[in-house]
Amino acid sequence: MTMTTTRARWRRVALAGWLAFAACVTVAVVRATTAHFPQPSRRLSDAERVELGRVAAHVEPAWRERNRRSFPGDHWSQDDDFGAYERQWVLGEAYRRGVPVTDVFGAVDAELHSAPVSPPRKATASPCKPRPFYD
Repeated sequence: MTMTTTRARWRRVALAGWLAFAACVTVAVVRATTAHFPQPSRRLSDAERVELGRVAAHVEPAWRERNRRSFPGDHWSQDDDFGAYERQWVLGEAYRRGVPVTDVFGAVDAELHSAPVSPPRKATASPCKPRPFYD
């Protein structure tokens, strides 16, 4: 086998690779542009938004207390754990009511910013605390 045939073979392999890559990109673009996104069956009414905001305000202190006991003195981890509880609750409410998750988060946010927040509630996030090591 000569150097020319080896070089030609590698060029064909490279060309085949680029063609396969181009085919994959084409398929991905076509699928993304022709995807169907169903509209939500319903949205939260104003009364439901107020109700959900009040319910969230009612359960938040218990979540915050549980987070303080789980991560004493570590405000960032407390906020992170709280976010996990809040996310689970929001997903459950959205599923139960058949509404988009963004509607439920919007209701919680609207209630949180409707009046000045008093502890243990927070409308801010703790700054990120880099760890010296991760277990």
